[in-house]
Amino acid sequence: MSSLNFLLLSHALLIIALLSIPNFSSATSEEANALLKWKASLQIPNNSQIVSSWTLPQSNSSAPSPCTSWLGIVCNTDGNINRLNLTMSDLEGTLHQFPFSTLRNLTHFELSLNNFFGPIPPEIGLLSKLVYLDLSVNQLSGPIPPTIGKLSQLTILSLSGNRLNSSIPHEIGSMVSLEANCEICAVAEESRFSFSLFL
Repeated sequence: MSSLNFLLLSHALLIIALLSIPNFSSATSEEANALLKWKASLQIPNNSQIVSSWTLPQSNSSAPSPCTSWLGIVCNTDGNINRLNLTMSDLEGTLHQFPFSTLRNLTHFELSLNNFFGPIPPEIGLLSKLVYLDLSVNQLSGPIPPTIGKLSQLTILSLSGNRLNSSIPHEIGSMVSLEANCEICAVAEESRFSFSLFL
């Protein structure tokens, strides 16, 4: 009887161990579909690797998931997308259809050196887990939304090289991680506003 107990205990421990292995390979279908919808709103060059890598697997297919095969995507241990890096991807479009409310697990959001234009949507404040935000060297315009002050964990913020045209929102003053770790540089020149925070 003791060998049976040992066998049952061994199996139970094996099952517990297998259940606790992190899942790095599967972003939620909601996240993947939301990113595909945003991708459809962008102008993307035909030779872009993003076009070929951001596709959903066919049903009954062993195609790789967004976490393992989509360019610029990294997932956390729960299988949620937590890093998006599309720097220098030659993308053009706006952030209006970006799925801020779906990608609330993002910690790193990097879109620098592209051709994004229009305002930074106030919904950016929904990304409360962000520690790194780089939207530099695009064509973003308008004011910096005050909701950016809700990004309380942010340590790096780079918005330079855009056409932002307002004062720095006072809400940024409540971002303790930026105050403790970053240098603030603001330059207004010929109706262009350059703003950068860096470590």
